[in-house]
Amino acid sequence: MLTSDHIEVLLCVIDKGSFSAAARALRRTPSAVSMGIANLEAELGLMLFDRTRREPTPTAAMRALLPGARLIDDHLRALRAHADHLSAGVEDRLRIGVAAEIDDTPLIGALAAIAETYPALEIQVHTAPQDVVIQDLHAAAVDLCLAYGGLGFDGAESIHALWTETLIAVVGPGHAWAGGGPTPRPIESLATQRQIVVASADVPMSDSRPVIGTRIWRTDSTSGAIALVREGHGWANLPHSIIQPLITRGELVALVFSNTANGLRLPVYLRLPRHKGLGKAASALAARLKLEVTPR
Repeated sequence: MLTSDHIEVLLCVIDKGSFSAAARALRRTPSAVSMGIANLEAELGLMLFDRTRREPTPTAAMRALLPGARLIDDHLRALRAHADHLSAGVEDRLRIGVAAEIDDTPLIGALAAIAETYPALEIQVHTAPQDVVIQDLHAAAVDLCLAYGGLGFDGAESIHALWTETLIAVVGPGHAWAGGGPTPRPIESLATQRQIVVASADVPMSDSRPVIGTRIWRTDSTSGAIALVREGHGWANLPHSIIQPLITRGELVALVFSNTANGLRLPVYLRLPRHKGLGKAASALAARLKLEVTPR
């Protein structure tokens, strides 16, 4: 019967180039390695290595079996890693909600490190407008989420501060206000202009701080808001970390106000149910997120 031990020995001989080198790597005697392969060859009725040369050479049969053997070995390694993580208390799955209004670049970078540390961990990322993501969190549809800090928090939530984002009021280069006019306008004059808001059409907005306009268009993604603003359909409060390159290239124009600076600073939190706490993978994710973020 072909076992995982047989596969390990076969691949080690091929990778190391000899029975003796494989024996050293496996911490076995060369005779044990050679005999084990000979017994397997007898059981399969196949010659797997040509022993007429100085070092054993894979036969055509062995080369034909090699891709499948490597695939099985990869699956076994993943299975062992999964079992090790579960026995160590690592989560089996991490469902992450991300507010669409947030720059997810730090999350993508952090997940690369988490995947390397916990290769068996299943990751699910769900992006939606903030109020939808928070609703999903309370409904246990996600395990945790990245979202802005609102004016208040549900008592059932636990929060972990990550970074601070600045929302910048911008218009497209063809907008009537793009040139600024002879004198800057007060910020409250934005109420006369159509505002593009990243929000759900079905879930009420819980935090109205970024909303000034009395005429609103909604879209469920930041990319959609950028496209609408760039085409001159209105103005929007958008994350500086995302739109700065567009401002530099002249695709968006940051507004200048006469009575206040252009910029609303909002904290970004990792939010999760209070009763749940952070598991090992989630804790590692929170720590890594802080490392991924440069000062903003």
